[in-house]
Amino acid sequence: MTRSDPAAAESALLCDALEVAPERVSFIRREPLGPGSVAAFAVSGEPVEGDYFVDTSGLDVAVETGMALPGVARIWMHPADPHLPALAPTAYGGAAGVLLSRIGHEATDATAMVAYRPGRRAVLTVPTREGVVWLKVVRPSRVEPIVESHALLAASGIPVPAILAWSPEGLIALASAEGAPATEVAWHPEALLDVAEEVQSRFARVPLRRTARTGLEDRLPWYTAKLESVAARPDAVRLVSEKTAAALDVGQGEPRSIHGDLHLGQLFLTGEGSEVSLAGIIDVDTAGRGFAADDRAAFLSHAIASAILTENGGDAPRAWALADGALVRWGDRPGVRGRAAVHLLGHALAAAEGGELLRSERLLGRAHDLVSESKNT
Repeated sequence: MTRSDPAAAESALLCDALEVAPERVSFIRREPLGPGSVAAFAVSGEPVEGDYFVDTSGLDVAVETGMALPGVARIWMHPADPHLPALAPTAYGGAAGVLLSRIGHEATDATAMVAYRPGRRAVLTVPTREGVVWLKVVRPSRVEPIVESHALLAASGIPVPAILAWSPEGLIALASAEGAPATEVAWHPEALLDVAEEVQSRFARVPLRRTARTGLEDRLPWYTAKLESVAARPDAVRLVSEKTAAALDVGQGEPRSIHGDLHLGQLFLTGEGSEVSLAGIIDVDTAGRGFAADDRAAFLSHAIASAILTENGGDAPRAWALADGALVRWGDRPGVRGRAAVHLLGHALAAAEGGELLRSERLLGRAHDLVSESKNT
C-alpha cells in the first residue's frame, strides 16, 4: 500500500499562502491541539525560508501573529506562536538573559530551546552564574494553576524544582532539579520501578485541586483517524482502536492526585544500580486529580516505546526489562492496558508520520498485545 502524505491539506494551504512550490515544503511533525492539530513544516529558499506552523485547532487567541484564514486555519512562523505570547520575546537574541538579570541571575551563554510543542508549551535553558535556569513558556491561562500546583507539591515534600519567577503572560523560570536525570543513571529496572511507585504514592497524598491534564479518551479517536490515513494497515489500526476503547471503559477507582505524564524522563535520581532513590521530579504542569491508571499507563507505554526505539542498541536488554517489569507490576490493574495502548497509538502515529513505518508497526503491535491480553475488558 502506498503511504499517503500525512499533511497534504495543510501543506497545500501553506504553499498557497506563501506562494511557493510544494517541493520547497517539508513536513516535520504534527501535534494534536483542540479539535484539530498544528502541523510543522520547513520551507526552503528565500525570501520565506524558515519553520512554519499550520494550525487547524480553531482555538481562540488574543492576537494573531501570522496569517489567519477564518474558519480554516492560521499560519505562523516560529517563534511567533499566537497561543504562547511569551515565546517570541523570550526566544529572541539575549532577551531571556535580560529577563533573568532582573531577578538576580546573570546569563553566561546563549538561550537554548530544549523542547517545543506548538500551541502548548516550550522549554528553554539559560546557563547563568548561579546555575542553569529553565524557562517554561505556557498559555497565559495555565500559569497560575501551574504555580499553585508547584507550591502545593513542594509544601507536601515532593522534590520539584523551585520557581524563581513567573509572569501572567505565560512564562515561568525554574531552578534545575536536584540529582541526575534518570536517563543518565545506571539504574536497575526493579529499583527504578520502586522509585516510580514511590512517586505515585507521594503524589496521591497531595491535596491538588485542579483536574490532571491527560485527555486519553479524547485523544483515542484523533490518533485513530490520523493513523488510519498513514499506516500500512489501516484495518489493524481500527481493530486496535476498538479493543482500546473497550479497555478504557473499565472502572478506574477513586480519583487522586497524580503527576499526569509520569515517565523515565521526568525523574532525577541519586545513587545507581539497585540503590537509586528519588532526588527530583520535573514537568508537573500536568499534575492534578486523576486516576492511578493514568500514571502507570504513561510510564508503561513510554518504557515500551523507548525499548522499541533502542532495541538494536547495547542498552536494549535493560530497556526491555523495565518495560516488562512495569507490565508485570501494573498490567492487570484496572484501566492500565487500555490507557497505555492510547499512548502507544500516539507513538505509532508520530513514527508513521516521520516515515518510520516499521517502528510504527511495532508500536501498533504492542498496543494490540496489551488490549488483547487484558483481563479487565
